[in-house]
Amino acid sequence: MPETIIMLCGGLAKRMRPLADEIPKCMISINGKPLLDYHLKFLRAAGIKKIIFACGHKWEIIKKHYGDEFVYSVEAEPLGTAGAVKKALPFVKEEEFFVYNADDIIDLDWKAFGKVGSNAIAVGHPRSTFGAVDIDEKNNVLGFKEKPKETFWANAGAYIFSKKTPFPERGALETETFPKIKLKAFKHDSFWLQVNTAKDIEEAEKFLKVKNIF
Repeated sequence: MPETIIMLCGGLAKRMRPLADEIPKCMISINGKPLLDYHLKFLRAAGIKKIIFACGHKWEIIKKHYGDEFVYSVEAEPLGTAGAVKKALPFVKEEEFFVYNADDIIDLDWKAFGKVGSNAIAVGHPRSTFGAVDIDEKNNVLGFKEKPKETFWANAGAYIFSKKTPFPERGALETETFPKIKLKAFKHDSFWLQVNTAKDIEEAEKFLKVKNIF
């Protein structure tokens, strides 16, 4: 299993404004702690030893909080997810490594995922942004479901790549890298939450309290 991960922390978080105007999205407070703290807890428990922050927007706030404990790959301007990985590669010494989008919260089994090998992507069932209404054949409303899980598999933002994986100087993984490689899927059917709104923060706080994480 890889022991190195590149954490993608450079997003501008436009949908989180004004909450993320003055701090990186990954430093938004969840139950009084930065979102990154939860990732670090999961990653350390999985045995991941080297953590590289691929950052840009307000990256100094991350460095001030965590100091020299981690490696910082800093973009002078946004390079996209694939470009961010490319820039951080000189800090990676292993042949294979993880990449993760630090904007979300996921209770991924990193050890099991690591056994898949490169190139791989974790996929999950996202939650609908709308509540679902159950209707019978006569158009009678039978009940409601609050933001149920979708049935399709979606990109959960976690990957395993190798030094041989093609990354451009700039651009997105989805458009610039994925079409050029064969990807294996690792199905994650447990908790995964995209933190894009104040409501998402509330849901994340509830989940982490229930799980007694921190």
